[in-house]
Amino acid sequence: MADAPATHLRNNPRQARSAARVEHLLDVAEEVFEEVGFDAATTNLVASRADVPVGTLYRWFPDKGALAEALTDRYLDRLVGLYAELLTDVDPGERIGDFLHRVMEQLIAETRGHRALPALLVSAMVPGGRSTAGSRLRAGLEGHIQGLIELRVPGIPTELRDRTAEVCVTLAYLVVAAAADGTDEHQGALTGEYIDVLLAYLEAKFPSAASPAWTDPDVPVKPVFPAPDRAARLATSAPPEA
Repeated sequence: MADAPATHLRNNPRQARSAARVEHLLDVAEEVFEEVGFDAATTNLVASRADVPVGTLYRWFPDKGALAEALTDRYLDRLVGLYAELLTDVDPGERIGDFLHRVMEQLIAETRGHRALPALLVSAMVPGGRSTAGSRLRAGLEGHIQGLIELRVPGIPTELRDRTAEVCVTLAYLVVAAAADGTDEHQGALTGEYIDVLLAYLEAKFPSAASPAWTDPDVPVKPVFPAPDRAARLATSAPPEA
């Protein structure tokens, strides 16, 4: 497990024993955030669960916000790796539905062990901005999703891309939270339903230029920007003829 970034620490641990204690405090904070949420969590509770005096916690972390920031660094580092993997494994012939399911399955697999991630994302959705760590985590996810949207909908206007990414992150939170809540059959089905909602939203907003949705006056959800269909993606990716 990676060391906690020194930027969130009162003191930088100089010995292996101290570094291990910092990591232990972060592991326990992760459990506490998962159990009670960011708002209800306290440094006293984290210290008690870690079986250390609260003064020991304060030696390293000034407040629970610093704990959340260090956990966010952990999560963002791993998500950057996932994003890079997705961008290097793109098949232009892959259906958007298959692509989305693959992205979400990999996101679920990568974040299932990030026990505090749902709690931190929720903290960013609560009015008042009580968690800068949660906001930073959400912004990181939005940035990655913006890149994936541009990949599948080239030429999309920036404002529309950003708004779509914001909606996708909110829906993705439901997917991640449902997956993190258990692995039984019900939770698996619920996770699949949330992915279907996300897919229906994207397909309704970004149909191909040939879709009848553009001329149907009674279409339930009006399209906003054409995405290339499979044939167009394959044609664009084909190597030029000699």
